[in-house]
Formats: sequence, C-alpha cells, structure tokens
Amino acid sequence: MFKTDKASLEKLSFAFNEQDISRISRLLELLKLGELSTLSQDEINRLQEGIAEIGKLKLEGKIYAFEVDDSYARNQGGNAGEGVELYLRQGDTLKDFCINPDRDWVLKVDQTLELLKKKKIKTLYTGEIDSINGFLGLERKSDPEDPIFRTKLGEIYISEYVEAGIKVVMLDKLI
Repeated sequence: MFKTDKASLEKLSFAFNEQDISRISRLLELLKLGELSTLSQDEINRLQEGIAEIGKLKLEGKIYAFEVDDSYARNQGGNAGEGVELYLRQGDTLKDFCINPDRDWVLKVDQTLELLKKKKIKTLYTGEIDSINGFLGLERKSDPEDPIFRTKLGEIYISEYVEAGIKVVMLDKLI
C-alpha cells in the first residue's frame, strides 16, 4: 500500500493532515479486526506502525484536550467536577499542560484560554480515549475509588474554544 521507510513516512506526513492520518489509522484497525482485507496481517501491522510514525511526526508538541468528569471534585459541590484537561504530546507520552493540580475542581474552558493565548496555541486535538489501552499513558477512567472519566470534547466545550479563536480538530482515532 505504501512504503514505511523513514524518508517515505516524512514525505507522507506532509501530504496528509491529522484527520487523514486518523481516518487511515481507523480504517486499518477496522480491516484488521473485521478480517476485511486482502492484505496479510503482517502487512496491516506494518502499515499501522507506519501511520503511527506519521502521527508522531505531525502531532509532536501539539495540545490534546479532553472533557473531564471528576467524581471527587463533583462531591465538592456545584459543577466543580465537570470541565477540561489539556495535555502536551511529547513523543509517545502526554504531559500535563493545563490541569488543576488538585482535585477540588476541574478547569473550565475560560480558565485555559489565557495559557493557550500566551503560548500562541491556535489548535487543539481531541478524540475518544481507548477504554482498554488508553492513549499515550492517559487512561479513559482512572482512580477506582473516586473515578475520573475523560472523553472527547463535547460540542459545548468545542464551541467555547472556537468562539475564542481556537480551532478544535476532532480525530476519528487518536494518533
């Protein structure tokens, strides 16, 4: 289907945008899981690894945003448990970028905007976190005693970012 040597992957990374890469990744996943491809499993695995490398090239240093429901913070009162968390992609991991350091409340969109504007960030990426494998070290559900649930940004949060001049890219599959 395509070459996966370093030079070829770099060329492809310029040809595809993040949504293209996400969709190709999702397609390969469906072909593999549904046994719908004429390609061998080894070939699909090779292509999936290549797409993952392209994703790394495209999204290194980018910011991922997730909607959060923190049961501990919610028990503190009001809507303190609902909000957003932002993470910086560094290689194969996500680092905290804009997250409340304690669990008494969760950040709201307006509380993240100042940092985004200060750092001149114009685009956020979001999508569903895999419930089994997580995403780059981030779990969809954490803390069994007082669970924190993370999901893709909902329309309300997306519209708040868009109104503030921040583009939100919805990925079919996180890359």
